[in-house]
Amino acid sequence: MNLQQKILVIEDDKELGKTIQNILNFHGFDVCYADNGASGIQKAFEYNPDLILCDVNMYPIDGYQVYQVFKESSMLDRIPFIFLTANSNTEDIRHGMDLGADDYFTKPFESENLVKSIETRLHKFKSIREAAIHEFNTLFQLSPNGIIVFDKKVIKKANSAILNTLKLEEKDVLNLELDSIFENSSLQKITRWIKQYSNGVNDSFNDQIIITDSSGEKIKTNLIISEYEKYSDFYLFIGIFSPEAPVNNHSVNDVLAKEVCNLLKRERITITESLGEKITDIFKQRTVNYNTQTNSLFSKRENQVLCLSMEGLPIKVIADKLSISDRTVEKHRTRLMEKTGAKNIIEVIIYSLKNRLIEI
Repeated sequence: MNLQQKILVIEDDKELGKTIQNILNFHGFDVCYADNGASGIQKAFEYNPDLILCDVNMYPIDGYQVYQVFKESSMLDRIPFIFLTANSNTEDIRHGMDLGADDYFTKPFESENLVKSIETRLHKFKSIREAAIHEFNTLFQLSPNGIIVFDKKVIKKANSAILNTLKLEEKDVLNLELDSIFENSSLQKITRWIKQYSNGVNDSFNDQIIITDSSGEKIKTNLIISEYEKYSDFYLFIGIFSPEAPVNNHSVNDVLAKEVCNLLKRERITITESLGEKITDIFKQRTVNYNTQTNSLFSKRENQVLCLSMEGLPIKVIADKLSISDRTVEKHRTRLMEKTGAKNIIEVIIYSLKNRLIEI
């Protein structure tokens, strides 16, 4: 997917704001414009920009307050941020830079200099984003649930779980039209929801649908859809399939699909400690007997350590339960990661679930 980089412009001088928007459009950027701080904050979360240009002197929410909101957001805190202001006071400029802004332009400014600064910040941000995309793709592929990224008509990305379900190769799925895998009534449900979403009526889809594999076999499954990426002229959506339709609102499959959908929704998401805790909370809802686990990949002790880790237990508690040392638990966890090619125990658990190495 070769998509334009997205710039959010927050400027209460509407004439200047539109001028900046036209300049950036001319240089190939996808631009979203907001004429006040409150609207800018809202659009930032909806638009998920790659860089933000923000005026300082706005009312009632000024640029500094907008910046502080973004810094407190795990989704927006790493996005490059450039202040725009008519005040050339050195102390004000220093204050903006001390807050952590990436650059500071005083009005009037040369459009060439602004574009050059934007390109420089985006280039530096690219390496950070690429690292996050790598981690996203790892979790995307390790998920035991089938996942697709698609627009209104075709599939743009698919993980191995859904490829196995459809009995297709990746090359056969990319840019495949939705009606090729969704049964007609199911496609109508999805199309109707996309229209509602575009009109701001419904923010997520959760329903039982029917898909068809390459042999023509119809498969009943549950599908959850939410926004993946938003551009000025179109949307990308992420859809997660669960093997069975949820029995009720507290179904583990339903909770798992919803949670994974939220965690995978943005490419900037990484497997942080807090993210691991959220995923573990989902796993803890499942019943696992660590004494009955057997498979050809892990030893008996490794299986025990894995299952107790799945319950969210700390290393010391696992050691006490198994009557072994803390260091031995750490060694078993390390071997589990080596055998699965995982970076942490959460990825080991996801890998094990996907490959049916754990009986639940």
